[in-house]
Amino acid sequence: MVVGARCAGSPLATRLAEGGLSVALVDRAAFPSDTLSTHIFQAEGVAALGRLGVMEQVRATGAPWIERASMRLDDVTVTVPWPTRPGDPGPQLCVRRSLLDAILVERAAAAGAVLHLGSRVTGLVTESGRGLRSGHAGRTAGVRVHRSGGEGDDVELRAPLVVGADGRASTVGRLVGARRYHVVPNQRFACWGYYQDACWERPASLVIERWGTEFVVACPADSGLYLVIVFPPLDRLGEFRADAEGAFAAAVARCPAVADVVGGGRREGRLSPMASHPAFFRESCGPGWALVGDAGHFKDPAPGQGISDALRQADRLAAVVLGAWDHGLDAALRQWTRWRDADAFEMHWFATDMGRAGTVPLVLLEIVRGMLATPDGGGRMFDVFNHRARPSEILTPVQLARATARLLGAGAQPRRQVLEEVRDVVREEVRRRWLNRWPAYVAAG
Repeated sequence: MVVGARCAGSPLATRLAEGGLSVALVDRAAFPSDTLSTHIFQAEGVAALGRLGVMEQVRATGAPWIERASMRLDDVTVTVPWPTRPGDPGPQLCVRRSLLDAILVERAAAAGAVLHLGSRVTGLVTESGRGLRSGHAGRTAGVRVHRSGGEGDDVELRAPLVVGADGRASTVGRLVGARRYHVVPNQRFACWGYYQDACWERPASLVIERWGTEFVVACPADSGLYLVIVFPPLDRLGEFRADAEGAFAAAVARCPAVADVVGGGRREGRLSPMASHPAFFRESCGPGWALVGDAGHFKDPAPGQGISDALRQADRLAAVVLGAWDHGLDAALRQWTRWRDADAFEMHWFATDMGRAGTVPLVLLEIVRGMLATPDGGGRMFDVFNHRARPSEILTPVQLARATARLLGAGAQPRRQVLEEVRDVVREEVRRRWLNRWPAYVAAG
């Protein structure tokens, strides 16, 4: 059974059903249904959708291939082709969740998953038995759901495995008592807006601009729309609550690269704000249950990796479940969770740094500047967004030392500031590696 039918749950249900399992797919929504999301997915996510066999439907939304990256970090600028590999269907796309999730739900139904839409999970079905850890109340054996639309009281849906793919406020995660760890409060908030008739040039670009305390991301989306996301620091949340339209327009106007594109267009629909989005990992498996996608791990939305991660994790989890269904499933799920943590750990902190308030540290700017001066340095940097390169391949001790030497040798920046920034970078890296081995847990709920 899979609870949550969006970009983690539906692909997982599809894979399991095609692998010969009977799958129930439960979601409280009726599709099409929107949800807050950067809804940008990079080459790894595109490749996963290609394997799922839905690229024709996704491209039919009118979303153009985003073939370039255009980035500004203070005075460092770069425009490069988005990196791809042979066999990739394309570089990256931006499709609203109301369209993408509906495509994925239809694909799951076509694969044989039984849909229970408009059904809210109200509790777990548990049973005693072997394979329980000491002190566990019982093995998860299904869920109780309340069906909307006057179809009667709660009903039980029983299954040997319940997978929560129900987002960062996961009901399954709460009911099983899964603890969170690596929790990081957000220092910025996000606000989405869409423009019709924006004047962008082909090939389409993903625009990332962070300067001073400002941060803006923009790109073409489906249906002729142009997406703009602003990430102001939390101390400006009051401005948006008092006058969201005016504050959003002012934030866009401060970014000429985006303001010039949308200046002749018109903004459509309501603004979509997200004020609180702490990043975290969550314990993601136990007797008869597992968590996938944002239910098990949510990172800062600044790099827009949630959809690609959900699709990749669904692929991996499906292979694990199908391979161990008849023997050793609990152990296989624990191994999958360890893979997920190792896979996501560096990107979790990369996203945290990208979404941090304040200015970009001088030493990090110098590392980026030095990387862009090397052959294909821009492509290697954006492969981090593809989840095909690790941040540690960019921020190495050697690169940190060289960037520090260049800054100190140039003498243009205060020596004390440079050395303090380097000290802070090293201390934070040591702290994060410590947490990776000894997480600080937060109780469920």
